[in-house]
Amino acid sequence: MTDKIYKGEIKAKIIEVRFAASGLVSSVSKRMGDVVSKGNILASLDKKILQQQLDSELLDYEKVRADFEAYGLKTGEPSDDMGRFLKKQKQASLDLSVKSVELAKARLDQVNLFSPVSGVIVDDSNIVSGVYVSPASSPFIILDTSSFCFEFEIDQEDLAKFKEPIDMEISLAPFEEKFLGKTKPIIPYSGKKAGKFNVVVSLEKMDGLMMGMLGEAKLV
Repeated sequence: MTDKIYKGEIKAKIIEVRFAASGLVSSVSKRMGDVVSKGNILASLDKKILQQQLDSELLDYEKVRADFEAYGLKTGEPSDDMGRFLKKQKQASLDLSVKSVELAKARLDQVNLFSPVSGVIVDDSNIVSGVYVSPASSPFIILDTSSFCFEFEIDQEDLAKFKEPIDMEISLAPFEEKFLGKTKPIIPYSGKKAGKFNVVVSLEKMDGLMMGMLGEAKLV
């Protein structure tokens, strides 16, 4: 097997996390540099107005449901087209009220911003309590530490060597031990100049790795 050395670097996914709704920030739980686990709360919005909206929709639902039940007790099962039409109209109003309650609850559930991955916060957009944010602003940027990989560039003449997944050995300073991994399928469009392609190696171990570390890879 060839002993050709390929120079490359450690890369990882960078995730942007934003609030799904606009609102006033009530608390910030995580800051730049903090390690987070998947599901951790990053920040929260003030929920007073959203809670009031949900309470209002619940009261409206009770009113519409009571009206629907009273109509049924008063008229019984409709026996003509007009009666069936009116019952459908009452049912539609009740269904719409149920959906309004569900939407209000969904908006209330969006007050907490959760981390979708485990990793390290590299930017918190300087969010502080009392700041108004929208889905288009103030993201948390998280380095996904479960996505570390080694990436290197090859020339077109080497494509045949990486047609199938192969085992690679990665050397990284200052680690004495070698990191083992397997190549992923090469993406046809690499975004690089003609004749150059990226090879990504998924790693068996990721302890101690940092994005941007330089290293060398060779076929095992």
